[in-house]
Amino acid sequence: MSVEHDEPARWPTGEMAGLQFVAAGRAEWMRVPVPGERTGHVLVEVERLGICGTDEHLHSGHSAYIRSGLTTYPFQPGHEFVGRVVAVAPGVRSVAVGDRVVGEPFLPCLACPVCRSGAINLCPNRAEQGVRGNVPGAAARYVRTPAANLAVVPEGVGPDAAVLAEPSVTALGALEAIRVMPGDEVAVIGTGTIGLLVVQIASALGARVTAVGIDEHGLARAEECGAVAIARPEEAPSDRFDATVEASGATPALLTASRITGPGGRIAQVGIPGGADVPVDGSSIVAKGLTITGVLGGVAHLSRAVGLIAAGVIRPELLIRHVIGWEDAPDAFGVPAGDAKPKVLVDLSALARDDAAALGVGVGAGRGIA
Repeated sequence: MSVEHDEPARWPTGEMAGLQFVAAGRAEWMRVPVPGERTGHVLVEVERLGICGTDEHLHSGHSAYIRSGLTTYPFQPGHEFVGRVVAVAPGVRSVAVGDRVVGEPFLPCLACPVCRSGAINLCPNRAEQGVRGNVPGAAARYVRTPAANLAVVPEGVGPDAAVLAEPSVTALGALEAIRVMPGDEVAVIGTGTIGLLVVQIASALGARVTAVGIDEHGLARAEECGAVAIARPEEAPSDRFDATVEASGATPALLTASRITGPGGRIAQVGIPGGADVPVDGSSIVAKGLTITGVLGGVAHLSRAVGLIAAGVIRPELLIRHVIGWEDAPDAFGVPAGDAKPKVLVDLSALARDDAAALGVGVGAGRGIA
């Protein structure tokens, strides 16, 4: 039976439909409790869910979090989301019932030395909603999240565009880490969602961006996003770039980054390789005085990302392949088609009336959405 909330300010109770990864390669809609009220938190009725490579790796079982036991099956995914606030706990002032909001998933302990230093996204005790630590994500009718993790979406920005704010913070974090300036020659390795967002933002900053990748369709999209040049890894010029963002996670990509970045250059490592055996050219790093910075998210940039979407600097329509309904969500975690845009969104707004119907809709192996 669907949850009703005739008085929106009252915190809903009962049960709802939630998408669960029940085992490697298996997703299923199940009945789960509506998250209870908690100080400092709000309850959001989810409109859109974004699917990214992190979700695909969690679904397949290849994620390092699954392999290390930090996340265990079954769990509820969903860390890219947008929705409407339906209830707030006492004391919350930053958002109000009815606001459309986007969120970021990092849940730090706020007590350890790393948190006290301000690097809350690197907290060793953290959970990541829908990713690390089995805190339920947003693949459900409702998601509970700290009010501090939310940014209000301005009028005129729809849910399809707004959901791109969460991956955009990583792109912003990478460009900040390597101090990209107008006139810089910047290489972006990888033409998935993060890489294309970096291309858009760096180009808007006045950098000259070269996209480096192996997918001809992705390289063509990078030109649409503002890249002034494209190249396959073996074709990219050596010692050329002031700054490089490695956004692919491919095993040889850091080797390529250290080759193409010029003396005194800066590298942001954003892509997460599938294993620890990644080749590194230590002699080039030393001889050229390269600085390599690992970038995990960019939690401080959420409001800025929303503002850049509203201003048209970030153009989500260049990245969104299509929007699917909740019925197709269990199938949506396969590898995207190579000739398509990288981002698939799930429309969960119909769960307000269909959550009972969602129960039992599942899939065995995740066929992917073409």
